[in-house]
Formats: sequence, structure tokens, C-alpha cells
Amino acid sequence: MPVSRPAIQQTPRSTTYRLHEFDPSSYDWDDWEILFNTYIDVEGITDDRKKRNLLITALSVQPFKTLISICKPKKPNECSFQEILQKLRTNYTRVTFSSTERIKFFATRQDSSQTLTDFANGLRDNTVTCNFPVDFYEQALITAFVGGLRNDHIRQHLMQQNLETFEQTLSTARTFESVLIQGANVKRDLSEDFSVMKIHERRKQNTNLLNDQSICLSCESSDHARSKCRFRNVKCHKCNKEGHIAKVCRSNITSNESNVNTISSATRKRTTGEQPIQVVTYIDGLEVKFELDTGSPITIINENIWNKMGKPNLQSVKSVHNSFSGHSIPLKGEKMVMVNYRGLRARLRILVGDKNRNNILGRNWINALHLNETSLGELINNNKVPHVNAKISNLNEFMHSHNDIFKEGLGCCKMKTHLYNKYSSTPHVSSSDQRSQRCRSSSIFKEPVRELIEENLKRRSVM
Repeated sequence: MPVSRPAIQQTPRSTTYRLHEFDPSSYDWDDWEILFNTYIDVEGITDDRKKRNLLITALSVQPFKTLISICKPKKPNECSFQEILQKLRTNYTRVTFSSTERIKFFATRQDSSQTLTDFANGLRDNTVTCNFPVDFYEQALITAFVGGLRNDHIRQHLMQQNLETFEQTLSTARTFESVLIQGANVKRDLSEDFSVMKIHERRKQNTNLLNDQSICLSCESSDHARSKCRFRNVKCHKCNKEGHIAKVCRSNITSNESNVNTISSATRKRTTGEQPIQVVTYIDGLEVKFELDTGSPITIINENIWNKMGKPNLQSVKSVHNSFSGHSIPLKGEKMVMVNYRGLRARLRILVGDKNRNNILGRNWINALHLNETSLGELINNNKVPHVNAKISNLNEFMHSHNDIFKEGLGCCKMKTHLYNKYSSTPHVSSSDQRSQRCRSSSIFKEPVRELIEENLKRRSVM
């Protein structure tokens, strides 16, 4: 006898969907209108009156106030659905120009935080306002996607492919990106393994050195004890401590002395026939001759030049500078000076050494004064002192050799000269000249004046 089982009642599936209210800060009107039309289709709403009421209630606070303003003098519920829809479209639809939007579309670049999918979706959204023709839509997306990729390797790979659709382009880009990521991970793992091997090997070597008690800590030699080492009382050039040489020094240089530079010609003795390349510059108005040294990273003047400059205040030197032999160079300090070289002015750093130092023009000034852009021959000629005739030993010989210039008397000018007197000017005449001038004037003007007087007298008598 069959057993009757109670029928299982199935809970009806809820068909209630939530419509997001329209907020201009969250949605474009065109996008939200698609959401609204989808909702009324799902709910099966066909009555325009219900559509109108649903549209009004789906607006947030600010759009609702705007709707009241644009519907006046009517109220929103007194307007038809199509009237309200058209007013909202006019007020919230964004005005765009296709040409401007297309320029911005093709200039879009992938951000560092965007994945390939995010970048592709962003391009799809931007095509809405571009109004591309249907037959050009896919090609526009492919062009903008490939041109805006952040990874050059993916771009070069896609440019070698014959891609016809945007989906195919995106899929190929994802695949190649995965290949690059996997390859980078494998390379990093191999590099880490190799680094671990090097660290283990180095630690093993250091352990063996520490365990070997026969090595001298003063010179790292194994044929004698440290107490008998000839470097036992030597001063280290690296840490300035006694008991070892710089080669085996284990002291850590402080951060202020971490920059150790080597200067090759600060105290170098010049061999026979070797002539240095001298460069003449002006430091704060003082002429100084430097030796050009491309092996020195800094520029140094000796204490004598510093004294001629008036002993200006110096700042402490924060770096260590060694000579070519490894000895530390004593420095008084450093200063910023105004440098003038052949019309080029620059404010540069200079270091001051002791009296026995040469004036060295190093690489920092060579680059700042653009001497590295000048040929060696031109540099020598520009700083060469003009040759003076050594045969002339005194001033008399020099004047005799140029007799046409230094001879007595006035010289003659070959050009014609013109003298012009001002209208109101009075010539200066001496007393003797004035007497002779009066004598000459009386003899010259005596007869003509008498004739004029007689003529005037006759004319008046007639009148």
C-alpha cells in the first residue's frame, strides 16, 4: 500500500526589485534612464500615470527641487510622464562635441592602478559621447587601447598581431601580460636562490677567517705573529688609529666621512719637461691660476690664496679627501665663491688647503665652467700668456725700437679736421694779445668809421 507523502510547498520567488534614485553626482542621466526603463519593464508598468509617479519618487532631493522649478507654474504631478521626462532630459543631459570627445578619447592613457580590463571598460564608456560610425567603432577601440597601454612590451606585441575585434585584442593582451608576470616571477626566484648561495658562501669564508688564529690582524699576513709585525705601531690612513694598515681596517667610517675622494696632483712633484695645463680664473675678483686636474673631483686653493682673499670665514669639510698615495689631505675648510672664467659666472664650492698645496681645478669646476666641452689645444691657447720679446732688456731699448711713437714734438694727423665754435661762446685772449688786437682794430676801422659819421651828419643837415 503506497504511503502518501505531503506535497512540499515551494516559496514563491520574490519579484521585487529596487530602483536606485537618481543622483547627478552618481549617475549620468542617460545611464540612469536606461536603469529606469529596465525597472518599469521588469515590473510591467505600462500606465503613463504610474510611470510619472514612479519617476517623481525616484528622484533625490536636489533633482526633485529642480523638477519643481522647471515645471512651474504647474506642479510635477499635474504634468504628463512625457513632459516630465523631456524636462529632466533637457536639464541633466550633458552637452558634448564629438570632435572634442574623440580627441580626449585617443589621448586616454592607462593609469598605474588600472588593470587591462578596467582600462578597456573605461574606453568603452568614453565611446558613448564620441559618436563613432558603426563600421569604425571596433577599430577606434583597438587603436585607443594599444596606444594607451602603460606596458611597452605588451604594446609592441599587439602591434605585431593582425587583430580585428576589440575582444580579441583584450584577450591577447591579457595572455601576454600573464606570460610577462610568470617570467618575472621565475627570474626573481632564481635571483633570490643565487643571492642566498652567495650569502652562505661569504659567511662560511668569514667564519674560517675568524677561526684561523695564525693570521696577523695588523697586516693580514700568516707568516708571523701580530706582536712581531712591523705594522704594529703604524697609523691607519682610513681610521687614523694605530695598530694596523688601511688594507685590513675594519672600522666603519661615519656618515659625515663616507665620501672619500682621491686627488692625484695636490702635492705631486713635477718631472723634468712636464708642463701642467694652467687655467686662469677670477675668484671673488681675485685672479688665481689653477692646474687642471681631471683626476680630482674637487677644486682646492692653498692657504696663500686664502690670505689674499682676506681670510673669509670657512665652513667645515664634511668629506675625506686622500692624495694619490692614500694619505689624507689636511683642509682648513670650504666656501662658496663667485667664479668668473672668460665671461662665464657661476657660484661654486672651493676647498682651502695648507700652504704647500697646489691650486687644483677639479672635475666639479670643469663641468660647471664647461671646460669639458673645450678641446685641449683650445684650452691651452686660451690660457697661454702672450709672448714678450726677451731681447728688449730695458725701457730705453723699447722706446728706441718704437721711435716713431715716442719721438719729441707733436704728431701729425693725416685726416682733415674741422673746428666749430658755439654761437654764444667767447674766445679767451691774453692781455698782450688784447693790446695788439686794439692797435690793429684802431688802424683797421679808423677810416671807415669816420666816413660813416660824416655821411650821417650830412643827412641830418639836409633834413
